[in-house]
Amino acid sequence: MSADKAPAEKLPLALRKNVRDGWEGKKADLEAKLLEQLGVAWTLEANPLVIFPYAEEGSYGHHSLGDCIFAYFDGFIYGLGNFLQYHGDSGKDELNTVCPTHTVTLIPSTKFSYCGTEVADGQLRLLFHPNNLGSNISNVAQLLAETLSSAPQPDGAPSLSYAARHSIKTEYTPKVTELLEKAQKCLQNPKLEFQPDFDAIGAKLKGNKDARDDWETNLGGFTLSYFESFVSVLEREKFAEDELLREGFAEAVEKGIVRFRVVDKLPSGYNEIVLDDGAVAIQTTPANWGTNIYHAAEKLVDIL
Repeated sequence: MSADKAPAEKLPLALRKNVRDGWEGKKADLEAKLLEQLGVAWTLEANPLVIFPYAEEGSYGHHSLGDCIFAYFDGFIYGLGNFLQYHGDSGKDELNTVCPTHTVTLIPSTKFSYCGTEVADGQLRLLFHPNNLGSNISNVAQLLAETLSSAPQPDGAPSLSYAARHSIKTEYTPKVTELLEKAQKCLQNPKLEFQPDFDAIGAKLKGNKDARDDWETNLGGFTLSYFESFVSVLEREKFAEDELLREGFAEAVEKGIVRFRVVDKLPSGYNEIVLDDGAVAIQTTPANWGTNIYHAAEKLVDIL
């Protein structure tokens, strides 16, 4: 069934009553919940005349259209609550930013088998498949995080998607300080730095046909793991106990910087560690992103 049916001219009286009582009479309460969740006023919009032609005879939407419409928005608010529990203020801010009209609509679309979400024209759209109005309603906001990551970004927005930024925030930033302190202790260099250029890493991975589809959600965790591979070598080779190794590192890596980056190609293997103008750099390629991470710094001693 296509998603461009002509709107109904008029609804039967009983259905109009159900729309009034089951949807319109409850909409303000839902909008109040959204205000509480998102901190700004949002508007819920649905056109029963547009939706009704997709209601198969005898179906939920056919005999209780208002209740059906309400259920989609209620399901969205429930799913939004789950999203905010995990993503917190950053998720709230992202949704408010990529949907500047602060409007949620309900329309037919073949984008999902049952239902889902998308951002378009500054609105958040709840989508139902033309053949499945009223089915799997509770899952309408299940992929909200993915929706935000693929949403059109306003001018001046960060280059990394929401999923990538959230991964850095949750899987890298809270954990890297402890890891860096281990490296500093091993090398007896309190000024040692880890320098991942996340924007550059994202630029290499985004849209690359060889990169994993889930690179955005593991950007923070995998980057941390590459640095863990470096610290693992320091510990295994007992840099903390070996003054000669520490001196060799200090001479070769005079800037005291450990970089991680993604490059187009390597001479061989999945990863490499190289000296880089007074720093040391761990490198991989889009095709090998996340592969053999814990061996990425194996050749550290060899290059010093």
